[in-house]
Amino acid sequence: MSLTLQTLDPRHDPEPSDWERLRTAAGQCVTWRYDLLRAYAWAAQAPVLLTVLREEGTAVGAVSASLRGVRPHRGAYAAGRDFAGIVDVHAPGNRSQKGWWFTGDPDAGRRAELLRGYVRGLRRVTGPGWRGVVWREVSPGEPAQLPGLLKARLPTAPLARLATPWPGIDAWYAGLDRARRDSLKRRARSLSADPGLSIGVGPARELVTGAEAAALRAENDLKHRARLLPLAPLPLPYLDALVAGDEVIAIAYRDGERRLIGLSLILDHPAWPICLSWGALPPEHGGRKHLYFDGYVRMVEWAIGAGKSGLVLGKGQAEVKRSLGADLVASSALAVPF
Repeated sequence: MSLTLQTLDPRHDPEPSDWERLRTAAGQCVTWRYDLLRAYAWAAQAPVLLTVLREEGTAVGAVSASLRGVRPHRGAYAAGRDFAGIVDVHAPGNRSQKGWWFTGDPDAGRRAELLRGYVRGLRRVTGPGWRGVVWREVSPGEPAQLPGLLKARLPTAPLARLATPWPGIDAWYAGLDRARRDSLKRRARSLSADPGLSIGVGPARELVTGAEAAALRAENDLKHRARLLPLAPLPLPYLDALVAGDEVIAIAYRDGERRLIGLSLILDHPAWPICLSWGALPPEHGGRKHLYFDGYVRMVEWAIGAGKSGLVLGKGQAEVKRSLGADLVASSALAVPF
């Protein structure tokens, strides 16, 4: 079937009538909701190009990319795209996902065919000054699916995934190293008994505001941003829309004055929710010790209780996450010239 590309600038172009149906059919989480793509694009460091792949008019997949031009100032993009640069394919606002996906779980050969069509169309859209594509979060076995003969690979932080097949949290504890298990249980009991601390687990809209989430994310974002073409921190309008919806879970820690001192945001999903972010006040600024580890206990407890297959724990702190039972999936960035 003939492949056509629908290219969109989420800042200005209206949402395709079938976008939400496409997102749902592909099992993509809330960060791909079009209003969030728009909020992300307005605050991004470079123009966002969203491409819907269509066969005979039917949407079969999508690719999100940033157009990293040669001009240094974002203001230069106001009137249009730059004349030269590279295309940076990545998921908007979330390093635990890829920037490309399809409906129906096509096999490797079919994925390669669709991505070849994307790159051919992309070259026509961007023009001759654009020199290639950087694909982020490439898993083992995927480089062969990505178009191009010359490919420069840069290993990046692995992705941690924790399966949660257990009937209760004690079964998770049982599989951990004894020292880790004992420390997690002890800290969880201590924090639960702290009269000056409240712990909430549930829909984010009931527990936190976008402004509170932004304040706690800021320092953590700076510590753990990607080293290759780093992404900008998520803007306040984005976080306002994100936490107000129905697809985000929060683990929120508040002190006796109801001040938010720790927060984990989880992108809900029927099988594998994604841990989007963690942020906390340091103890010297009024926070509590050990909230980071306690947050994992609450996450696992929630996932088991909700019947999830597992949790995508994200990137960073790989060995800590391995000690909690997570598997580490190798990841890389792949630069491919046109």
